[in-house]
This record gives sequence, C-alpha cells and structure tokens, in this order.
Amino acid sequence: MSISHRLEYFASVSLFALIRLLPRRWHSVCGAALGQVVYFIGIRRQVTLSNLALAFPSLPRKALHAVARRVYRHFGRVAVSFGSVPHLSASAVGKWIHLRNVEPLKEAVSAGKGAIVVSGHLGNWELMGAIIATIGLPVTFVVTTQRNKLIESLIDRYREAADIEIVKRRAAVKGVLSALKRNRLVAILIDQDAHEDGAFVPFFGRLSSTPRGPAIFHLRTGAPLIFASCIRLPGDHYRIEVERLNTGNLTDADEIIALATARLEAAIRETPEQWFWMHRRWKTSPVEFSS
Repeated sequence: MSISHRLEYFASVSLFALIRLLPRRWHSVCGAALGQVVYFIGIRRQVTLSNLALAFPSLPRKALHAVARRVYRHFGRVAVSFGSVPHLSASAVGKWIHLRNVEPLKEAVSAGKGAIVVSGHLGNWELMGAIIATIGLPVTFVVTTQRNKLIESLIDRYREAADIEIVKRRAAVKGVLSALKRNRLVAILIDQDAHEDGAFVPFFGRLSSTPRGPAIFHLRTGAPLIFASCIRLPGDHYRIEVERLNTGNLTDADEIIALATARLEAAIRETPEQWFWMHRRWKTSPVEFSS
C-alpha cells in the first residue's frame, strides 16, 4: 500500500469525522469550499471543460468556466455528504429529502421480481440509495473497484452501514441475478465509458460506449427497468424522482440502453452542474472497433 493511498484514506476518515461534528447546514458550505479549492488546483479541470464544450458547443468560454466551477462545488458537497450516509434516518424524508415518486420501486418489490434501477453520477446518487434503503426497500449497488483499496473498503463500509448490499462489477452477472432472485432493487450507473465491451449509443450528440448490462438483465429476467435521479435543490434539499422506463416490445439490448441513456441525458440537461463531467465519457471511439 503506497504512502499516498494511506494519506488519502486518513484524510477522508478525518474529514468525515470532522463533518459529523458540524450541523448539517455547514456540510454544504464546507463541501462547496472543498470543490472550489480542487477547481483552482486544476485537478481534471481541462477534462471537465472539454467535455462541457463537446456537450454544449454553443456555450461561450466564460459560460463553460462558470458551469465548471459549479460542477466542482457540487461534487465537493457530494463528497462531504457521503460521510453522513451511514447516519441517515427516515425522518429526513419530507424535511430535506423529497420523494416525488417511489411507487415504481414499491410496485417492483411487490411483484416479486425486483428491479434494475439505472442512473448516473448525477445529483447525489449515494444519498438516494441510502434513503431508499432507510425507508425499508432492499437496495443493491453494482460498483467498480478503486485503485486505492483503503478508500474502496471505507466506501463499502459506509454503504453497508446504510443497509446497501454491494456487488462488485467483476462479479456482476452472478451477483445481479442473485439479487433479483431475492427481490432486490439493483442500482447500476450507466454513464461511464465501457470501452470495447459497451454499446455505442448517442449521448449529447456523440456515440458513447455504454454498459449493456442493465438491458441484458432486463431482457433475461423480465425485471422492470427503472430510471431514478436525486437532484440537489436550493437550501441543501434533495428531490428524488423515479420513473419506470417503457421498453415496450424492444428486444435489442442496445436499443434499450439507448433509451435509458436518452432519459439520463434529459435529466443532466436540466441540471448540468450536477453531473460528473470530470470523467472521460467519450474516451472510446466506435471507429477503433469497427470492422
């Protein structure tokens, strides 16, 4: 284990411990300040600006920089808020977490097949999973591994403390099928580059390599495909919206994942400052793998 990984871990643990001592209204202030510092340092700033320019080509340079600064402040808040995930209670619902419609999730569990819930790194997905679990619904996250195994272990412990079951992406087939058989809500984020294994579907006007997994599980099991988002509102409130996607008679996984991606894009366009533009979303080109 490298020294930098150990330092990153102890810095995270210390930050979360400190944040827990502060009133919730200060979490947003601290998170925004943290994000602002990271922006000025320049970590992945050029990637963020390049992605924003690709997605919004008509925006002038000044506007792109303004959105980028809001992106960093938002994700500073997300990072800070993660420390409180294990301590969430159902009493937050109606106070500062607003559930617009979770009936599709409840209906899926009542039907006994579970559901595949797709979303992205939009708003506060960790908070969404935790509060859904807190109100008594069975939540499973499909997650990637981290380079820093200490951080990965910390994140997993916090999720599990919030009653979220963890399935690693490398074991996704067995883990997801098992979770669906146990009537769980399996959450999968679909907005990161899936390299050569992905389906190339439109995303902000460009073909993007997108994981087929949710569509394949939907076709294989008949479990409903549900889109969910958790958007930050003024005053550090959050709105969770859930929508069952109508896949109709679609039988092609690529068409289904294109439908889900289009729904995610629409949500991002409503609040672009709350999506993770730091990721190289269009890193893999379809030209590389064409015959």
